[in-house]
Amino acid sequence: MKRTLILLLILASSLFAKVEWRDMFDAYDEAEASNKLVMVMLSREGCPGCEYMKSVVFEDKKVSKLLHEGFISVELDVGEDFIPENLEYFATPSFYFLDTNEKVLKRVNGGEKAKDFIKTLEALKR
Repeated sequence: MKRTLILLLILASSLFAKVEWRDMFDAYDEAEASNKLVMVMLSREGCPGCEYMKSVVFEDKKVSKLLHEGFISVELDVGEDFIPENLEYFATPSFYFLDTNEKVLKRVNGGEKAKDFIKTLEALKR
């Protein structure tokens, strides 16, 4: 009985997984080892679009599930963190989706509604 309960808890927690933010320096190795893409969110403190993405879009169960299954997520604050040269931005949030060779596959400027972000994530997973 205990074993079944533990398995159910593990399954339930994976269904409602939150976005797990990783360190940029480890992201590519982890992505390569897990056969995932890297999603980099460029944000800044006080950014309304960034807060919307974090508090609404990333809380969507399907969004968090897709991110957990197919992406290593990294958040960089444009005011505090080192931003690699290939990740330009003119506003926040900006999202970059990269392969394990740091090649940019897609860039998304600004926040999106959950349904639109889901379409982006599903298209990249193919």
